[in-house]
Amino acid sequence: MHAFLARQPILDDKQNLLAYEIFYRSGFLNVYTGDDHNEATANVIIDIFQNLGLHSLTSNKPAFINFPTALLEQEVATLFPKDQLVVEVLESVQGHEEVLAHCRRLKDHGYVLALDDFVYSETRKPFLEVADIVKIDILALQGTELESTVQRAKEHGMVLLAEKIETYEHYEHALDLGFTLFQGYFFSRPEIVIARVLAPLDLVCLELIVEANQPEIDLEHITEIISRDLSLTYSLLRLANSAAFGRRNPTTTVKDALIFLGQREIKKWVSLLAMQRMCNTTLEAPVITSLVRGRFAELLAEHTPLRDMKDTLFLCGLFSLLDVLLQRPLMDILEEIQAPPEMIELLVHGKGPYQKLWQLVLDYERGRWDQVEAKARELNIEPALVLDAYLRTLEWCPRGEKTRKIS
Repeated sequence: MHAFLARQPILDDKQNLLAYEIFYRSGFLNVYTGDDHNEATANVIIDIFQNLGLHSLTSNKPAFINFPTALLEQEVATLFPKDQLVVEVLESVQGHEEVLAHCRRLKDHGYVLALDDFVYSETRKPFLEVADIVKIDILALQGTELESTVQRAKEHGMVLLAEKIETYEHYEHALDLGFTLFQGYFFSRPEIVIARVLAPLDLVCLELIVEANQPEIDLEHITEIISRDLSLTYSLLRLANSAAFGRRNPTTTVKDALIFLGQREIKKWVSLLAMQRMCNTTLEAPVITSLVRGRFAELLAEHTPLRDMKDTLFLCGLFSLLDVLLQRPLMDILEEIQAPPEMIELLVHGKGPYQKLWQLVLDYERGRWDQVEAKARELNIEPALVLDAYLRTLEWCPRGEKTRKIS
């Protein structure tokens, strides 16, 4: 399963790269074929955070992302750093006071707002008081209508961005009209960017949505739900440790990440998941293996001096096959989510304070029974407890057709 996005450069009047607009794509066809802008933007945002990463997608240039009414009202934009996002208000958004209030709040927080496909009308006029950039399709407007729209935008001090620049003549004409930013096929067609996707279990995702929409979130329960799914755990830690929140000390457990984000940001994150298309896919073998490793390591740790580190050991197991699932170097992925040094030392180099317990997990997985017995003795764990921990792991682990709760 893969995520598809497209990016198109936005240039200044010297043709220097200033930003990229990010588009949702459902496949290799380089056009958007849907009609649900909420779903498209939700997919863009989740794919950026979970599968691609803003840095790798835009090389630290700002990203223009379309926002329909629903996502403006939810202020989903605050999931991004304000210096790396331009909130592009879709042309379908009406200038009602409630929407304008959310736009003002985003602007007060330092976010830049752009008006997409701007055509002057009474319903769009109020946005000129809150936006910074006006995007005008120079192929859709002609002659006096184009000149009038440009003039009204200039009167409000807007930065002018010309869309659909397809020829050098279009570019020259836009320069003459006073445009300072440019986008179109003349410079570059949208470039498809592809990443491997980790799909959450449908039932886990639904359970998470229900829990997150309670008046008061049960932190313990929602931690339990997220911990049962590799994709959700990875996405949450990447979000909590992203540049948007400027963390000095990275979050390394699901519970700490949820506490740090707070209920409002949790609800935003879950609302995006709700908008994603739910797909009926069976669990891939690496996902099952990851879940088994994590839970098995967690249960074994309870019988050793590492019991206080069982949450970290659970994540070690959960993330141990991310390189297989995402088809990217494990070191790069662990650095993106700011994994603790002990986890990197274990999963990348096979060393560190968790090495003996981790080796016991791998030996059991591979049926190396002599090594299992030897490692258990070194850790002072009775063989019967090892077997019990493994059976409890298999009982807990979801198998696709249904999801079991942690006992």
